[in-house]
Amino acid sequence: MQKKHQALLAQIKGKERIRVVFLVIHKSVWKVDPVFQKMLADPFFDPIILVCPYTAYGDERMRQDMQECLAYFNAKGYPTYSAYNDTEKRWIKLDELTPDIVFFTNPHDLTLDEYYKNAHFNYLGCYVPYAHDVSRYENYVGQYNQIFHNSMWKIFAPHDEDLEIYRMYSQSKGRNVIVTGYPSCEAFFEIKKKSSWKSQENNRIKVIWAPHHTIDDPVLPYSNFLKLANFFQMLSFDLKDKVQFAFKPHPILKSKLFIHPDWGVEKTIQYYEYWEKTANTQLEEGDYVNLFQWSDCMIHDSGSFLAEYHYVKKPVFFIATENVESYLNPFGMAALSSCVIGSSEEEIRCFLEKMIKNEARPNLKFFNSKLAPYFIDGQPSDLIVADIKKSIN
Repeated sequence: MQKKHQALLAQIKGKERIRVVFLVIHKSVWKVDPVFQKMLADPFFDPIILVCPYTAYGDERMRQDMQECLAYFNAKGYPTYSAYNDTEKRWIKLDELTPDIVFFTNPHDLTLDEYYKNAHFNYLGCYVPYAHDVSRYENYVGQYNQIFHNSMWKIFAPHDEDLEIYRMYSQSKGRNVIVTGYPSCEAFFEIKKKSSWKSQENNRIKVIWAPHHTIDDPVLPYSNFLKLANFFQMLSFDLKDKVQFAFKPHPILKSKLFIHPDWGVEKTIQYYEYWEKTANTQLEEGDYVNLFQWSDCMIHDSGSFLAEYHYVKKPVFFIATENVESYLNPFGMAALSSCVIGSSEEEIRCFLEKMIKNEARPNLKFFNSKLAPYFIDGQPSDLIVADIKKSIN
């Protein structure tokens, strides 16, 4: 691919403006907003967004995801296109948008070949991981050594441990990896905006429950949702006068519950509606920076949130499955060490009681040693944009 990249670079040398197409499948894993904004403000770049279909769970879910994604970016005022041409009833070809660079937001084969395989083989591809890269599974293939990763022109890694893993486990040996820090977390260092939490008559502690999507998944067994779904619903009722809950599920969890034999569409919709409509609860399926900033603590078994919630420097309880340490990379293990760790309903209740009594304190070791250093001398998005410009010019 290095020769291919050199040939593609030669084609755009000397151009006054570079067209960058950002391929997006889910709004919830849009982790490059600062990069996009910096490019919008730079006359050298012409960035646009192409909303691509999520093909894993049928046409209905695909259409719903695309509509939500288009609405999200249109509300931001970004130049946004749908991969489906509704007038001509066809999927557009990527070359119709004349990209010089294609920015990927997901490494997995979740969409049509035109916006995945064909794209990363035929264009200068850039990638910022959609998660903070804490996981370890299948000998690091899925997150670090797919054909996708080795086809990228540039991968902008969120931490130094990532680079070491790429060097050891990827076919490209990390030659296309630049450590920049994680651009999506720049917002945590900005001044808080108005709270997105529901207004409450009485002051309650604000607790986020964020379950992962890996139900019944032996490859990456993070999720405790099936075991604890009813418990958290009951907990929100038992503590309704003291606690306000935000249900922040992984975006893929709903689709998996729709086809789960013990759940299905109707039960899943009813469950999500409970969190959306109950007085002391809310459903959160999009941006979460504001949600994190105004929260008091988090309870979760997520992947990326294992690192990301530490940016707000608040207590966090990680619901650990058996042998969870075997599924975390060194960065993930460091993040875990700054969490309260448990697995039982009793331990979760105990954590919340300490929160209610104002007895819980955050562990800042991970933030101070593994997150803050990447934001001392600038912002990751500035490093990313500068590196791309330097490589072209």
